[in-house]
Amino acid sequence: MKVAVILRKKYGRRALEQISKKFKTVSFRLPDELPEVIDEPEKIELPEYIFNADIILSYALHPDMNYEIIRRSKGKVKYVILPGGAKSGSPYQLKKLGEEMGVKVLWEDICCATPLIEDEELGEFFKSFGVPEFEIKVRNGVIEDVKVKRSAICGSSYFVAEKIKGLSVEEAPRKAGYFTQIYPCFASRGLNGGIHRAANIHKNQVEKAIKKAIEE
Repeated sequence: MKVAVILRKKYGRRALEQISKKFKTVSFRLPDELPEVIDEPEKIELPEYIFNADIILSYALHPDMNYEIIRRSKGKVKYVILPGGAKSGSPYQLKKLGEEMGVKVLWEDICCATPLIEDEELGEFFKSFGVPEFEIKVRNGVIEDVKVKRSAICGSSYFVAEKIKGLSVEEAPRKAGYFTQIYPCFASRGLNGGIHRAANIHKNQVEKAIKKAIEE
């Protein structure tokens, strides 16, 4: 399996670091500055080796650029993952294009929301990255150990796992959400920012793992 990561500005570096620990990766960096509207995206340089990958993770954060990436993926790439929410383009248009090109497009506002997908050839990627999954050991009401079974693509789940060791089972879920937000994640901030959703996902997944540990 090969994963291509398209980088732009400060985005994608941590994802590339995490993915390269488990799978073969290639990467390409787009120019930091791109026109707001790209009239001829087909003229933008995109090396062919990007399209020899099974999965493309695009941090282009540009609707026209992502449209072109999906278009050029036809018959070559199986999945194109687009974190970044609205900056990445319209999910309806991009997914519709993916259907036309025979490419499965996953549009996500945050990388830790990438769903678990059953795929005979590429399922191992989605078992490794996406909505976090933890295995927790509890002793006398305290988190004794935390294993990350599935991590957010950016690696925040490993950071959270280390930080909640030694905390009480009552405190750990809340702190998991807090530590998600102080990790150098590039999810949008603000009242309705994606960072709050990322925090809630980690909080809920830690709660789920604690409940399982106590029941067992």
